[in-house]
Amino acid sequence: DAGYYDPETIKQAKADLDSALEIRTKDPEKARQLLVKVKKEADLAFNNSVKKAADSLTDRMSRMKARLMEIEADKFMPDLYKDAVAGIDKAERLYKNGALADARDKAYESLKKMADLYDLLDKRIRWVRILKRDTEQYLDEAEKSEASAWAADELKKTNELYYKGVEAFQKYDLDASEEYFGSAKEAARDTVKFARQRKIAVKKKKAEDLMLEVMKEIEAASKLTVVTDEGTVIKPEKWSGEDVLKETEKKAEEENKGNNKNGGQSMRIPADNGVAVLGDVRQESFLDEAKALWKIGVEEKDKGNFEKAMEYFLEAKKYIAAYKEQAVQSVYTVRLIPERRDCLWRIAEYDFVYGNPYLWPKIWRRNRKLIQNPDLIYPGWKLVIPPK
Repeated sequence: DAGYYDPETIKQAKADLDSALEIRTKDPEKARQLLVKVKKEADLAFNNSVKKAADSLTDRMSRMKARLMEIEADKFMPDLYKDAVAGIDKAERLYKNGALADARDKAYESLKKMADLYDLLDKRIRWVRILKRDTEQYLDEAEKSEASAWAADELKKTNELYYKGVEAFQKYDLDASEEYFGSAKEAARDTVKFARQRKIAVKKKKAEDLMLEVMKEIEAASKLTVVTDEGTVIKPEKWSGEDVLKETEKKAEEENKGNNKNGGQSMRIPADNGVAVLGDVRQESFLDEAKALWKIGVEEKDKGNFEKAMEYFLEAKKYIAAYKEQAVQSVYTVRLIPERRDCLWRIAEYDFVYGNPYLWPKIWRRNRKLIQNPDLIYPGWKLVIPPK
């Protein structure tokens, strides 16, 4: 390798050799002197090349060893590290003893072992770190999914495995850390899944309970007689929430079969998917609005939009409450009784009304348009008696 390590000296030796061959017949003595010079130059080139080659290989082995130290190969894989770097000292001893070819072979052997060890360890470390990173990402998802509330046991197990993986890695135990982080990743993924499932299940249960509660309120309100402030009488009309549920279920099945590919959208659902708030509504329409909102809530529940469904159910409750305020227990006609004149106090006291005179304000409030002064009522007036 003199042409690589000491090109100038070897070039000069070749030039002197050519000159000696050219004058060997004309001037043998000078040719002999040139050959002596050529030998010295060749020896010098050889010695320089050997030294530079040794220095180069030593430097390469030193740098490769430093790379192994950067990834702490001596701690992660001490046996393989010890075997790989042992060739460095052996190669140096062979060079010093003049076994140049053996020294070079030993140096290349050591370089290969160190390079192979670096690749092996680097891949193992990167894989363990990938498992650790994936676990941390799932743990972040678990936190967003409120796993501490919905999957506490699973989260505890995941954290235990994760910290065991960290501890094993800090102790340079790659096999154990890989196993722990791998298990932690799977546990974290399950934690996220269970947290979401349980959270959804609770929301679903709340939505279903509220749906049934409002359904019963609508059914009860449908049995009431209502008189609006304008005097419009709304008679009881039977309504079955169960029938609506069956109808909604049938509609959903048809849509799933592809009979309604466009899906459609309720006319009462805003285009931006917000919750409908039905502004000014006539009193006689309160119950119809409650039914409509309840039905939309059922549809949203069936789609898995449980929070939105509950908003619709709660909005329906407001209309039911407003409707029930107009409910009539009976209609009382004010009588002319000379010895015991009717007044709101006495009317409320009657057993067939409230049986409690202190409830007279309920009658007054319900009939405010007619009764300007609660102390003055006149025979023949028909007073709406609201439920007790």
